[in-house]
Amino acid sequence: MNRLVFANQLRGLAALSVACSHLVAVFWLMRDFVGLATFSPVQAGPAPSLVGLVSFTWFNLGPFGVGLFFLISGLVVPISLEKHMPGSFTLARLLRIYPTYAAALGLQLAALYAASLYWDRPFAYGAWTMLSNALLINDLVGQPSLDLVNWTLCVELKFYLLIALLARQIRAGSVATVLGAGAALCAVSALFGNGWLGGTPTDPLSHAYTLSAETLFLVFMLIGVLFNFHLRGLLGTAGLAAGIGALLGLFALAWQASALRAQFPIVTVNYLYALGLFALLYALRRRVRANPALDLMAAVSFPFYLIHSMLGYFILKLLIVSGGMGYPAALAITLALLLLVAWGLHVTVEQATIRMGRRLAARKNGIAGDHEYVTPSVSIKA
Repeated sequence: MNRLVFANQLRGLAALSVACSHLVAVFWLMRDFVGLATFSPVQAGPAPSLVGLVSFTWFNLGPFGVGLFFLISGLVVPISLEKHMPGSFTLARLLRIYPTYAAALGLQLAALYAASLYWDRPFAYGAWTMLSNALLINDLVGQPSLDLVNWTLCVELKFYLLIALLARQIRAGSVATVLGAGAALCAVSALFGNGWLGGTPTDPLSHAYTLSAETLFLVFMLIGVLFNFHLRGLLGTAGLAAGIGALLGLFALAWQASALRAQFPIVTVNYLYALGLFALLYALRRRVRANPALDLMAAVSFPFYLIHSMLGYFILKLLIVSGGMGYPAALAITLALLLLVAWGLHVTVEQATIRMGRRLAARKNGIAGDHEYVTPSVSIKA
């Protein structure tokens, strides 16, 4: 499985891309929004020059990171099917998300509550909003995301369900099944996106908007499944290229008919960039070697992503607004603290859930355990 070193390292790069988008571009270009979300004053002064280095009309680090994470999940999640019974597969995948996510959400809620006290502003989130976020059902019950990133975990959970339902065909490498699922998801995205299945697709908190967007991204994740087929020798290179082309066509069609149609093509193109980098490194996968810095970032990428937004904003606001510190120094300190907290979550919570997943697989295979190659996909919403 050294062939998957590239995917492991890409998730570290993807996490950094997302964090850069949030803590640099969004922090300065959406000041009022960040202030409301963190119960804090709006930072004053001109945006630093660093913002111009990460903000381009036709390249956005956020959706680029999303695309990488989704492709990685599409590639590696089907591997778990070979190690689990259907029930243990579902349980193992849930264990990879919920415990670490719950711990990260708890930390961020504590930071937001502290911010509301420190800046003497009302804490605006009720019990139902917090509970629905903790259960990752806020997307289905019309509640806002508290950390602005858990929408991708909602997509991930639905991808697990899709893989479990198609387990037999995925194990067999059925390209027809993958393309058929892509076409069906494309149709569902369009139906919800136009309000034909009820709801208000123009309202970001409506189930129509949510399900239209989420099924759209599931189409893109299926591209990773085709790479999985190729990796296992079940699909040739020409077939892989043709399948990618077909799914990309469905992805483009779905986007234009979805609730996110206003973002086409300026956001959509970032997923093509992600696919290009992923495909290049997949082709060179046997040449990719371990790298201590990238491997460390990859190890903590899941908890780092989960805490970087709200906790990161809170730390930045304390250092800049209250402490009078310059942005570059504040950003460096914030990143260092986020990495430290992420490492703590990794060693205390995430690794424990990995070991539990290994034991579940061992019961099925009668062996000592397995190894998780990447964490669930986590990202920024397009």
